[in-house]
Amino acid sequence: MTRRRTLAPALLAALLLVPLSACASSSGDSGGADGIEMMAGSPMSADAIGDGSYASEDAQVDAAGRSVIRTGDISIRVADPNAVAAQAADVAKDLGGHVASQSIDRGGDGSGAGASLQLRVPASRIDEAFAALAELGDVVSESRNTTDVTAEHVDLRARVAALETSVERLTKLMSGAATTSDLLEAEAALSERQQELDGLTAQLTALEDQIDEATIWVQLSSTSTLPGGPANFWDGLVAGWHSLVAAGAGALVGLGILLPWLALVGAAALVVLLIVRAARRGKRAVRGTDGDAAA
Repeated sequence: MTRRRTLAPALLAALLLVPLSACASSSGDSGGADGIEMMAGSPMSADAIGDGSYASEDAQVDAAGRSVIRTGDISIRVADPNAVAAQAADVAKDLGGHVASQSIDRGGDGSGAGASLQLRVPASRIDEAFAALAELGDVVSESRNTTDVTAEHVDLRARVAALETSVERLTKLMSGAATTSDLLEAEAALSERQQELDGLTAQLTALEDQIDEATIWVQLSSTSTLPGGPANFWDGLVAGWHSLVAAGAGALVGLGILLPWLALVGAAALVVLLIVRAARRGKRAVRGTDGDAAA
């Protein structure tokens, strides 16, 4: 019994040394390079995801187990877009989301005030977000969309998991390399796999962020007493001033167009007037000559 207990650790040590002895072979032996390539490129099935790899298990999936990206947009007519924009931002924050972007048009050009927001809320609470936003004013239009990215999500997670395993194996292989050539080759393969892993990890993170949080575009426009007109007195005053300036500029343009024609007509009228006067003078001179002859 004692002999078996002493042989067990020896056999285990021998089994662990087998991969290291293969790696320590000469560079002429095909075991070094081929072994590294096999370690670096070893495939991994999607079933291996989740056992210690990066792949997140928190990404939202629907009842059918699909990964979907939810988006939507809503257009609302309100009295004060600036104030309602702050309320829309509060809606997103109350639901555990945030404002990704926001722009406000205060209507300085007389076109009416407005605001645009991009909200990010948890995908599971998108219906609550639309219900809360609809209470801010009069809904003009609303739409929602879903995009199924299950295949892309599963593929990215499998590739990330496979590369993580490959990087781990190459790291162990480097620690047991016995020759400089094997070490350099393992370092090159490890650097390449690490770059691929970093790129795919960034893609997976961005995709899962879109899955976890829905995106809602909110368009706020001001109400107006006149269809398409200003919303209040000051906006009307500004619009009237701009219209007056535009009318004055248009009148100046029209005057500039007419000036050459007015000059031409004036010159022609002057020529005609001179001819008429010359004719009258000639007639008077003739009459004066006839009077003197009769006397």
